[in-house]
Amino acid sequence: MATIATKTKSVLPAKLETELTGMDAGIVKDIPAKTALTLNGKATTPQQVDAQIKSYLATFQAADEAKRQYQTALEARRNIQLEARDLFLQLKKFVTAFFGARNPILADFGLKPAKAVVRSGKTNVVAKAKGDITRAARGTKTKKQKQAIQPNHPTPAVGIGSDGTVRVTPPPTVSPGASAGTADGGSQGSTPQGSNGAVGGASSAQPADGGTPASGNGAAK
Repeated sequence: MATIATKTKSVLPAKLETELTGMDAGIVKDIPAKTALTLNGKATTPQQVDAQIKSYLATFQAADEAKRQYQTALEARRNIQLEARDLFLQLKKFVTAFFGARNPILADFGLKPAKAVVRSGKTNVVAKAKGDITRAARGTKTKKQKQAIQPNHPTPAVGIGSDGTVRVTPPPTVSPGASAGTADGGSQGSTPQGSNGAVGGASSAQPADGGTPASGNGAAK
């Protein structure tokens, strides 16, 4: 009778499976069937050891097969992910358009309805005042008229005062041509000349004694 003391330690599954396979093959081939073995204080036979090892190997093989199936399933999942995602997005777009983005029924499809935008009373008053100012300035009443407008001036500032009234502050205005010169090249500031070039437009001088004035071309004859 052989007495064998063993000490268990952690090993890698693949390595242990290989070791068990080799050990079982040697026991079946080389250990006489009538040999008595004592393992961990318990008597056993080669046939019982063979059966126990084969049960262990069956568990390893089941795990190996499950791993292969898992890898195959992962590959299959990777192959359909893009297609499945595209289908979901198309269905989401359809369902949202069919029922409305804020419809609570979207929860039945696993979708989250959009929340309604809640604006305060102050925000609504300011928005309405701005809209009234814009329509009055542009004279627009229809959507087509609004689309044809290209804004080219500042927008007035609109707010609510401490007394609760709407206050409109017009934007600063710049007079056209305020910084430009006059059309005649600045001649407005010059002194006008007479036909002969004299200052003040006079062409002759009146003598103090009431005599005959001198002509612009020379003295009086």
